[in-house]
Amino acid sequence: MRLFIFLLVIALNGSCQQSESTHRVSADSLKAILAGEHGMLIDVRTPEEFAEGHIPGAVNIDYHNEGFSSALDSLDKNKEYEIYCRSGNRSGKALDVMQKKGFKNVYHLEGGILMWNEKGYETVK
Repeated sequence: MRLFIFLLVIALNGSCQQSESTHRVSADSLKAILAGEHGMLIDVRTPEEFAEGHIPGAVNIDYHNEGFSSALDSLDKNKEYEIYCRSGNRSGKALDVMQKKGFKNVYHLEGGILMWNEKGYETVK
């Protein structure tokens, strides 16, 4: 049984982990992360999209805003962050920017809020 659990942990770690500092996660995995101690949840969509509905506790830092890079510079690169957008495209690009800036622990929601909503998870306006 211990061997099975060990192999399961290794398999799950390998399937979620992109590199030492970034993790591409499913909606189910993000929900589990958010249920415990976690870092800052960042929605990189526009303010209008954010106002239409976002994951509870998220802060809005618009990827397309010219101040996006400087907003990231004000964050602690050693803390944990969870990021998402509508479908995963912008947050994937934001993830690349964060990697280049040296962020140590970032979780990226694959499929974005569309996948979150498909699972029926809570959003707020």
